[in-house]
Amino acid sequence: MKNTEKKPIFFDIPADAVLPDYDGYSIAAIPSLISTAFGAPDPRAAALHAAVEHVIPDGIEKVVLLVLDGVGYDHLERILAAHPELALHRLIDSGAMLPITSVFPPTTVSALTTYSTGLTPQEHGMVGYRLYLRETSTITNMIRMSVLGSGKGDSALDEGIDPKTFLGVSTLYSRLRRAGVESHILIGKHISGSGLSSIIYDGKEKVHGTVTLSDMLVSARRILMRTQGKTFLSLYWGAPDGIAHTYGPWTDEFTAELRAIDAAIERELIGQVENTLLIISADHGFVPMRESDYHDLTAIPELEHALLLPPLGEPRASYLYLREGTRKRVMAAFEEHLEDGLVVIDSDTALASGLFGAGPVREAVRDRIGDLIVVSTGPAAILHPYKDAIKLKGMHGGLTRDEMLVPLIVAKL
Repeated sequence: MKNTEKKPIFFDIPADAVLPDYDGYSIAAIPSLISTAFGAPDPRAAALHAAVEHVIPDGIEKVVLLVLDGVGYDHLERILAAHPELALHRLIDSGAMLPITSVFPPTTVSALTTYSTGLTPQEHGMVGYRLYLRETSTITNMIRMSVLGSGKGDSALDEGIDPKTFLGVSTLYSRLRRAGVESHILIGKHISGSGLSSIIYDGKEKVHGTVTLSDMLVSARRILMRTQGKTFLSLYWGAPDGIAHTYGPWTDEFTAELRAIDAAIERELIGQVENTLLIISADHGFVPMRESDYHDLTAIPELEHALLLPPLGEPRASYLYLREGTRKRVMAAFEEHLEDGLVVIDSDTALASGLFGAGPVREAVRDRIGDLIVVSTGPAAILHPYKDAIKLKGMHGGLTRDEMLVPLIVAKL
């Protein structure tokens, strides 16, 4: 790993685009906030802790982190305004709620790894959903850890990827264990054994696979009531993300899911446990998508023939690998054919600017982000030509406010 000083962003983006706030108000500071709440101050959490320390009691014994996949700050605010009966209002009134940023790219792989390590994407190397891994010379789905062309869910492990060493960094759970804090992970059964889960949850006491949010919160309550001493529970609920992808984010289905989450929190947690701090946040928000918002690069000959590999990363944050001598032609083709808020950034420029984080840049990151990055700051996305890629009604990965801003709620249960 090499040290890279954080520099100002020096590529052109619209004024209303939102960049990650790695200096303090981002999800990258939440693991440090958790350590600080347990009595081990971490300088990475200084700004965030100062904003919420008035609602964190001294000597807290237990902390619950609930990550809601796909719940943006503005979206949650609108739902709260429309539903004054929600229990979250009482938590916020007695605690605090503020907007913070996701990381770049604002996507589940990058964000969940940040939650598990306290590191930014350039430090931990998990920079997207589908990546070229030089270690195995394969295109790999980073959630399933499956190699392109293989039907096996964790086929990257057969190619030599060791989940125990792949990250190469310490997890939050390992650090908490050394500090005498027991960590439990509660996630859906269907992902409890996934490739990503095997990589990012090292150091935990146990992974508890659950079926619904209700039984997840029941399990959380039971763990909190039976454990002695300092205990950390990390809960991840992915249903809002699935609903927003399928139906779109601004839908009755999404609102109904948020109301159901609220009811489950009220029923199973609020007032049920003692000396427990609840932290609620998200990995990213969402934007609605139309079929016409997806741009097929194969329809533009100058682009199709210039690419060494299909687009990687995310549809709204795509990594392009170019054939030698084609850069000028590719840039000209983008200027001529693609608009709708797509911004083309040189990958080295993105790294040097601090778009992917602060701190040391992991060597593997440079290989994983290609030559150019096509980032969406508007409605458009790049259609990725894979069998499992479809034109979803909601997406994330770009630099719009709706994708980048997520809520942080901190309250005593």
